[in-house]
Amino acid sequence: MSDPILGQILNQLQQMDKRFDSIDGHLGKIDHRLDAMEERLGAVESRLDTVDDRLNAIEEQTKNIPLLQQAVLETLTVTKRLDASHSASERKVTTELNTHQHSIDILNRRQLRMEADIETLKSR
Repeated sequence: MSDPILGQILNQLQQMDKRFDSIDGHLGKIDHRLDAMEERLGAVESRLDTVDDRLNAIEEQTKNIPLLQQAVLETLTVTKRLDASHSASERKVTTELNTHQHSIDILNRRQLRMEADIETLKSR
């Protein structure tokens, strides 16, 4: 082969070497970016594990809610019955108080009449 052809081949090989160096640089940047992405994905996985743990804890804590709701409803029913019973007792006591007050008024009038009668008898 002649020197000019060898020179062209050498020139092309040098250009190819420069291109490979450039490609190596780009691949290095891509590799660095991939490492950064792996770190970020690791952080995301860690956060997802934390969220999963928290969800499991919430599920554990909330599994008794139906039982609590039932207890609250039963307590509400009992409270309503007690309130109705209290109202009935209150009406009964009020009625009895009114009856006693009326009886006391009658006794007071009788006493006043008797005192008046006694005074009248004393005056004679």
